[in-house]
Order: sequence, then C-alpha cells, then structure tokens
Amino acid sequence: MQRGSVVMAILAAVLAAGPAGAQNLIAQEGWQGFALRDADNRFDRCILYNRTVEALTASPYGMLGVTRDAHGRIGLLIFYDPRTLTRGETSVRLKFDQHAPVPVSGTALSDFHVDVASLEPSAIAALRDAKAVEATVQGHTARFEVSDVAGVLDKLETCVKIYGPKS
Repeated sequence: MQRGSVVMAILAAVLAAGPAGAQNLIAQEGWQGFALRDADNRFDRCILYNRTVEALTASPYGMLGVTRDAHGRIGLLIFYDPRTLTRGETSVRLKFDQHAPVPVSGTALSDFHVDVASLEPSAIAALRDAKAVEATVQGHTARFEVSDVAGVLDKLETCVKIYGPKS
C-alpha cells in the first residue's frame, strides 16, 4: 500500500471515529495529534496538528500538520479547502516568516491536502523558529500562524521514541 493511501485511510478512520478514536494522543501547547500506524499496524510516523483532534474531526480543512518518521525525517501535511488540488506529485513553495521561499516536493493525497514527506535541514531550522508558515501549491496559498514549533519538534521526537520501532 502506498504511503498516501495509508495516510488517507488513517485520516478517514480518525475523522469517522471522532476524538475518542485517536489512539496514542499527544499534545504540545495548542497542538494535538497522535502516532500513526499503517495498514499492517506498523509505526508510520507521529503528527501534531495546529489544532485539537476534536477540531480536526469537525473540519479537516485549513490546517497544518508537522510530522516525524522513525528515520527522523520532519515533514508537513498541509490542508486546503475541498476541491482545491489535483492529486499526484506536485511542487510546494514554503515560506517561514520573512525567510526566502523554499521549493520542496510534495504529493497531493486528495483534492484538499498535500504531504511534504521530508524537509531539508535549513527548512527545519526556519520552521523551528517560525511564527508563520505559508504554503503555496498549484497556485493556492495557505497561511498559518504557529507557536512553539520548537516544542512541537521536540514532542514529535519523544513520540517516535515511545511509539516507534524499537532497535
């Protein structure tokens, strides 16, 4: 099963189940999320959203998710309005505060959200201190005010240590 299919299946399950359905709930100062597992119940990654899981279940649009996988890769899930995107590989332009825009590769997993699986170290450094994240995909821009991203990245690292594969 492709990673995009796994993420969509998990997102659908969480949305259908409501807040009580989110297992391994994690939180960090205004961010909430969980450890994700694939269809074979193997650890996939940890994610924190810039809203509560309850708000996520009410509407999965206009939000930002920060991810970390077992290999330490930091990524983003960016959610737009419905019917905004065309599925498939796509280019994403990220802007953190007043830093110059950074082009990255992504995959539009649905008509409303894109997965950036891995950020370069310079982008992660800018994200860590960011107060705003702007993402442009297929001509559509979403802007998110964010706080305590450094804490989010630390919480994701802890999440991977707790729920990820054991060496």
